[in-house]
Amino acid sequence: MAAGDFDGDGRMDLVAGNWGENTQWEPFRSRPLRLYFADFENDGVEEMIETHYEPSMQGYVPLIHLDAALRGMPWLHARFPTWKSWSESTVEQILGERMGTARVLEASWLSTTVFLNRGDHFTAIRLPDEAQFAPVFGLGVADFNGDGNEDIFLSQNFFATAPGISRHDAGRGLLLLGDGRGGFAPVPGQRSGMAIYGEQRGAAVADFDQDGRVDLAVGQNGGETKLYRNVTAKPGLRVRLSGPPGNPDGIGATIRVGDGTRFGLAREIHAGSGWLSQDSSVPVFASSASKISVRWPGGGTSVSEVPVRAAEIEIGRDGGVQVRR
Repeated sequence: MAAGDFDGDGRMDLVAGNWGENTQWEPFRSRPLRLYFADFENDGVEEMIETHYEPSMQGYVPLIHLDAALRGMPWLHARFPTWKSWSESTVEQILGERMGTARVLEASWLSTTVFLNRGDHFTAIRLPDEAQFAPVFGLGVADFNGDGNEDIFLSQNFFATAPGISRHDAGRGLLLLGDGRGGFAPVPGQRSGMAIYGEQRGAAVADFDQDGRVDLAVGQNGGETKLYRNVTAKPGLRVRLSGPPGNPDGIGATIRVGDGTRFGLAREIHAGSGWLSQDSSVPVFASSASKISVRWPGGGTSVSEVPVRAAEIEIGRDGGVQVRR
């Protein structure tokens, strides 16, 4: 999960990675998937059974084959001597008297989703089909093309599937460009330049070469880390905060840029985001801003003038501005 102001209203929205809509579970999602689990043998180890609803049997049935179930629950041998008997049984029939000890979890939504913050509730927006082709782990939020709207990068793929299930490898890392109203458009890899065919995990954004464009680092499970240098975006304004001694980077602050009468999207300075990752504490904003508002951690807000033609500025808690270069 990661936060970003995707509709420019000053409230932090959320984007949540999920398993997507291209897995072994997809054909069974007319009703929620269920996981039944308990220490069925009272041996200190919890066993579990994944299930889906089968209309013809009017009940939930296992997603796993009998041989896999027997490896974890050998007591089923006596109840189910054949695969046919297993295939004709609901989870209630399988567990029998043990059903009373089972706990249940349900999964009803597997889509990678944006949640727009409406103040007193969130509105769920399913991301485009391309975001659903593979499971999503790392998430990077930044204005990658410099148009003043927040965009999203998704780290994808999962290879450690159970025997008999193909690995989930239909993603190669996906850039989604935001329209500033909560909508997103996928960018093909041949255009974005991003093509990562391994198990992508952590993703972090930073202007590594300090050219006013947001770059991207993507880690992989068992593969090399990829660093993508942004060469096409319109250069923006780098903003550095000067916080107190115990928090010199201003972690927890929220920054908004504007013209003094109206401030646009909000961006928070955080110490962790997405999949075990941390973005740079020096965000890049569209260069058209003339004023910057900072809501400081612990209370207090400052409004500062942006010097003309500044490429990077540092803002103190009193609102004072120093041009870095």
